[in-house]
Amino acid sequence: MLNHSASPATPRRWFNPLLWALVLIGLNMRPLLTSVGPLLPTLRQATGLSFGGAALLTTLPVLMMGLMALAGGAINRMFSERTSVVLSLLAIGLGAAWRELAPGSAQLMLSAALGGLGIGVIQAVMPGIIKHHFLKRMALVAGLWSAALMGGGGLGAAITPWLMSAGHGWHSALAWWAAPALVALIAWWPVSLGLTRLAPSGASAGPSLLFSRRAWLLGAYFGLINGGYTSLIAWLPPYYMQLGWQPQASGTLLALMTFGQVIGALLLPAVARAQDRRPLLWLALMLQLIGFIGLIYLPQTLPWLWVLIAGLGLGGAFPLCLVLALDHLPHPAAAGRLVAFMQGIGFLLAGVTPYLSGLLRDYSGGFTLDWQIHALLVVVLIAITGRFHPRSYRQAFRE
Repeated sequence: MLNHSASPATPRRWFNPLLWALVLIGLNMRPLLTSVGPLLPTLRQATGLSFGGAALLTTLPVLMMGLMALAGGAINRMFSERTSVVLSLLAIGLGAAWRELAPGSAQLMLSAALGGLGIGVIQAVMPGIIKHHFLKRMALVAGLWSAALMGGGGLGAAITPWLMSAGHGWHSALAWWAAPALVALIAWWPVSLGLTRLAPSGASAGPSLLFSRRAWLLGAYFGLINGGYTSLIAWLPPYYMQLGWQPQASGTLLALMTFGQVIGALLLPAVARAQDRRPLLWLALMLQLIGFIGLIYLPQTLPWLWVLIAGLGLGGAFPLCLVLALDHLPHPAAAGRLVAFMQGIGFLLAGVTPYLSGLLRDYSGGFTLDWQIHALLVVVLIAITGRFHPRSYRQAFRE
């Protein structure tokens, strides 16, 4: 049996095979979403999709993430964490490869749903794995996992237009993202052989979440934060293409935003020494607000700065939300259930956001109105953050 519970703080522990297998898996969590935006004009011309229809290519995977997170307890009872990740990586790889074989609009939707299913299962089981095997450095490893997740999104945005310009068709450029899923599967297979299985998430694994106001609040909080992310990855490249930018340049801008997310995901959890997560969450939200204000009022003036600042805030907020939920309950299985519930509600909410943004684009003829709504929602999130004092954790789940 492998023992991965020791702290990865020393240089030797940073070479933990499980840790880097998780990084490879994380790199596969976002290219399915971010690879579409830079190719959107070509894709819409080839398939006849409206802006609202094209948004479904981002919406469907995120909705599947939410549904799979809510089904995490049932999945955990049926499969071990190892098997769940293996099947999920296969689903992600097949979803990407499907885009080469059947590039029609209906087939694109199905490929997005299949890939989203795999992403959703992995995101449901991963927080419990992190808390169980890296308890002493939970925030740091959650940040590394999130950084890999964001970094994969940046690679999807930057490399996909390059693949298309190198002579591949748009559907072949999208299908190339099956390869990293295969690499992650090869890495995961040997290091996961001896992993200790977590206790199945049954009724005894913690408090009831369905009627918990704190669980629903965490879900809404997580969803509104990720709604800004899903809207940006879907519509930031089209926004700048509407302003006259070329697809590859707009994809580079999205990749730069993702670079900011990687830095934020690594930096903010790394300095999270206090149990009170609110100061860093407030900082992350203020960075998001500055980024949205820049995109609204000065989109052509230092655009790289606005997307980088927004990325820092979005990247830092994601792992801090995971750690915030994990902090509420001491038992890894129970905490994993809470994070899965939070992600389920959150991703269902975030999944609808790009579609609504596409409808707003069809209605208003631009994206400014959407950015204004997101800026207002960030202000709401800043107010909600005040409720997450550490003293409230035990009161929230007193049962």
